[in-house]
Amino acid sequence: MIKLINRSIIVLLCLVALQTHHTVFANDDDVAINNGAQQASIENKPELDFTLYLRIDALFKNKLFIDPGQEEFIDFIDVSLGIDVYYDRFFIEANNQANRSNRGSSIGYRLVNDVHYQIDFLLGQSYLDGLSEDMGNLLRDEPSEELRGIRDRDGEINQGFRFTRYSDNQAWWIDIAGDPFNITHGGWIVDGYYARAYQIYNWELHAGIGATLFTEEVVDYHAGVSLEEATTNRPVYEAGFGARLSLDLSAQYPLSQDWVFVSGFTYKYYSDAFSDSPLYQRNQHVLFSLGVMYVW
Repeated sequence: MIKLINRSIIVLLCLVALQTHHTVFANDDDVAINNGAQQASIENKPELDFTLYLRIDALFKNKLFIDPGQEEFIDFIDVSLGIDVYYDRFFIEANNQANRSNRGSSIGYRLVNDVHYQIDFLLGQSYLDGLSEDMGNLLRDEPSEELRGIRDRDGEINQGFRFTRYSDNQAWWIDIAGDPFNITHGGWIVDGYYARAYQIYNWELHAGIGATLFTEEVVDYHAGVSLEEATTNRPVYEAGFGARLSLDLSAQYPLSQDWVFVSGFTYKYYSDAFSDSPLYQRNQHVLFSLGVMYVW
């Protein structure tokens, strides 16, 4: 499966980014832990800088939605192209996470850039994957029978604030974001995450835990089933307040100046508001990946 750069990044690419170039790690959590404090102490300079990377992964995951899971060889391969762009205090950070943890691609403006903490205004931030006839557990050429007839649930683009705190080789942050202009769901999200990095010889190991709270508008946008979508096997469903817990483990090892070996494991637990939906197969999602990343 080939994934292009997140749609929101393409739309807002002309806006962005921050003052300094940073090394791309196995995930955005890694960047925050390893480079956040150092970058925060550097004086802002209005210089455009970016990092482009190509990832090739072998993925193994269980079914979260009701449509078919991995069936063919191509379903186990993921190729993605990502870019992180920085200009002055504006930034775009694509989701280059080896373990596909909570946080999706970010577009924002850095309000406070201190050595130990940062405050960002989020112009565009997603927390849940999109869902459509052709995009359930996998991206397909034709609609799956299980999802045929549902409306497109685009990956939501939220606005809000993020507070990030750094301490040695660890970081934690909390997002308060939502859809105040009612473009997609019209609800609100609170996302908290703690990440820690470990250096063992040339290996970089990372662990993170997170919790995300969703108002009923957000959950209903993603997991609800309207009367127009209902079928004999897909009854009407109106979702309420929901939550998600996550555990992420990842490792990376430099193979050369440009190539990096990456691996990751993610476990996500969704509350009943999600899993009770006729669109969901279960409330637990497990993903394991092995791959390489080329960095320009």
